[in-house]
Amino acid sequence: MSPKSRFDFENHGDWLSYVATEDPVGDRHYTRASTRTELFRRLYQLLGAPLPAQFQGEFERITLFPEPERTAALEALNEAIFGHLTAQMINRAQQGSARKESEEVTSPQEQIQELREHLAHNNPYFALRIAYKEGVDDHRITENWGEYLARKLGPRNTKGIAFTRAMAELDALLHHFHDKCLRLPNLCCERIWFLHLLGEPERMAQTRAVLGALTAELSACTSA
Repeated sequence: MSPKSRFDFENHGDWLSYVATEDPVGDRHYTRASTRTELFRRLYQLLGAPLPAQFQGEFERITLFPEPERTAALEALNEAIFGHLTAQMINRAQQGSARKESEEVTSPQEQIQELREHLAHNNPYFALRIAYKEGVDDHRITENWGEYLARKLGPRNTKGIAFTRAMAELDALLHHFHDKCLRLPNLCCERIWFLHLLGEPERMAQTRAVLGALTAELSACTSA
């Protein structure tokens, strides 16, 4: 496997180019699958827990397999880990909701403000959108949004550009919810919090699902 991990690179495209250069052809799919495993490991750490022992044991067993069985087995394990992790996050969110019922509830505007501050500091693609808007407002940036993205991310980084455009959509929707003092749909905040940590194609699939849920909720509230 490559000596550098996905987390050493600012965008996914640069990492894929690095893997294509450094890894033998037969190892590249396994490198990508094992990087997804490492992402899940880090998400468990954010929840304050290690990767469950049953998954860790299976991962160690799989590393001894020959190719292509090794990659196929790891991809199947990743699906099992993702299902378990999703269930854990939903359970945490439900427990948090139950606690909030007996405590002072944070206002929708406070929740959204906290979320946007988190994204601005931790999601580099969302931060690009913020930097562009501020630069246009004070006349430091004169290029259009597409030119700015091509310069910052590289014209060939189509996935990074698509995700950053989606973050601009998310920013606009969050502003609408904030201005109308609307609470985000159930679990949307938790999903948005981790979007930038996901790899493709999972990242855009999850992003589109979140944007669709926000748009539907906003439309329902507007027409009510």
